[in-house]
Amino acid sequence: MRPARRDVLRAAGAAAVLGLGAACARIPTDSPISSRTLTGQTQPGAPYVQALPPAADATAEEVVAGFVQAGVGSEEDFAVARDYLTAEATAAWDPDAMITIYSGSQELKITETGEDRLSIVLQAVAFLDERGVRSLLSGPSSREIEVSIEQVDEQWRLSEVPDGIFLSEAAFETLYSPARLYFLDAREQHLVPDHRWFPLRRGASAVLEALVAGPSGFLEGAVTNQVPRTSGVSEAATTTGVDGTAQITVPTAIASLAAGPRTLALSQLEASLRSLRSLTGVHLVLDGQDVVLDEQERVERALPGHRPIAAGPTGVISLADIGSSVPAVQVVPAFAEIEVASPVIAQDGVLAAALDPEGSSVLIATVDDSLPLREAATGGSFVSPRVDDAGYVWTSTRSNPGALLALSGRGPDLDAKVDAPWLTGRTIRALDIAADATRMIVLSSDTAGSRVDLCAVVRDAEGVPASLTDPRPLRTFLDDVTEVVWYDELALLMLGTEPTAAERRAQILDFSSGQESLPALAPGTDRIAGSVVADAVWAGTVDDQLLRSDGEGWTAVEQKGHDPSFY
Repeated sequence: MRPARRDVLRAAGAAAVLGLGAACARIPTDSPISSRTLTGQTQPGAPYVQALPPAADATAEEVVAGFVQAGVGSEEDFAVARDYLTAEATAAWDPDAMITIYSGSQELKITETGEDRLSIVLQAVAFLDERGVRSLLSGPSSREIEVSIEQVDEQWRLSEVPDGIFLSEAAFETLYSPARLYFLDAREQHLVPDHRWFPLRRGASAVLEALVAGPSGFLEGAVTNQVPRTSGVSEAATTTGVDGTAQITVPTAIASLAAGPRTLALSQLEASLRSLRSLTGVHLVLDGQDVVLDEQERVERALPGHRPIAAGPTGVISLADIGSSVPAVQVVPAFAEIEVASPVIAQDGVLAAALDPEGSSVLIATVDDSLPLREAATGGSFVSPRVDDAGYVWTSTRSNPGALLALSGRGPDLDAKVDAPWLTGRTIRALDIAADATRMIVLSSDTAGSRVDLCAVVRDAEGVPASLTDPRPLRTFLDDVTEVVWYDELALLMLGTEPTAAERRAQILDFSSGQESLPALAPGTDRIAGSVVADAVWAGTVDDQLLRSDGEGWTAVEQKGHDPSFY
């Protein structure tokens, strides 16, 4: 019997996964399911769902829909999903190539498109590649996937399918967990996070394998990796208790490293494993003893600063004690008597930078007056500068740069022009460098609109910058974004326009959990700054009003100022 010309099947099975904390999460009973004994490779306590193989009398449409739903069952190399395929298709199909994440609130539409050809139409919201890198779409986007079908022993089977599996949003969030792989910056002073998603059933094993495989594309060339590229690392003995505590035997390949590289590799290993939500604790074990990393030698995560500052009527003022009756403290002596805009200070509290009020010059000074005031760049329209702990002030001319400027705090002879050919022809609106001095966020626009790109700075071992890596575009939930800054290790703070209400809004964009809107802004807000370490967000308006928020609302302060930031 040929499939109906148009048959709509609701894919409720994989879309409504329940029981996040249960040992066996099941899809609803109106979709074919069963449970199987899990193999020893599965993380204890990890949720799972599995679909039944096709019924003997399944129609062609039911076989197609069942194959889509069977993506939730990863046991035995997706054995259930393979039951829907012919022998030839089974041999050719690669389920690990990609995951298409689709909206579970929409119906799957299955139509006949030709002789033994059917089409699946779903509303995709994101994709996950084979390395666990998730790409969010700007909204549900219709995707049409064609498959071939034939009868095998009087039962319908799929003879041609695309590589990869399909998961509803609910199924994906149940079966997968975000994690942070940690690599090292070029100077090996900071841990640099690489955000990925891994199946909960694989737990620590997936993280170990990914560390061995190396960083995502946008970090390649910008980070180093002391974890040896050998299968012996990913095959490390792992024991997970019922309370979620993992005991990892340090692999021989790492244990045999010299003391310095071994400490770096163990720092990567420990921080990466601790990022898994399924593990409540991590113990590294070597020769039967818990490994305790020396606090002076281990490498730590780099987090944003917590001390707020702003441009005052003149100079750079501290906002730390802004409620007191004493005048605001000037924190950069060389700027104290002049008007500045967009001030920034390095986290070590020494190197400082700002623009002149017109934004046509970049000024560099120090908090301790160890260097004289320098006009480091002039004659253009510059974006707000940012400073890293390698001693460089980052900025750019706004129009068609093709490169960024890295101005040295040690003198003009060390200034660098850092190539970024992907910025040619674009207008730069803002940029910010993460506390790890490696990851860069660039907000730019052209005739197609604004775009936020995540890239990385390629440096030598001394920290001298050479180029930017090719970017990874990030999905934004606001229109007309005018500012973007780092708020947390994997979260950004954005200022833009709410698409539905056409109002200016500030929003925290977390790479794992999505977005969180902040309270409605005061009229004329043109600058935003925040830090998860300080647990605070500051805003500035065009009429020099400063406001502080703890997430519930905005409180104006008496001190006049503008352009807040943290260091």
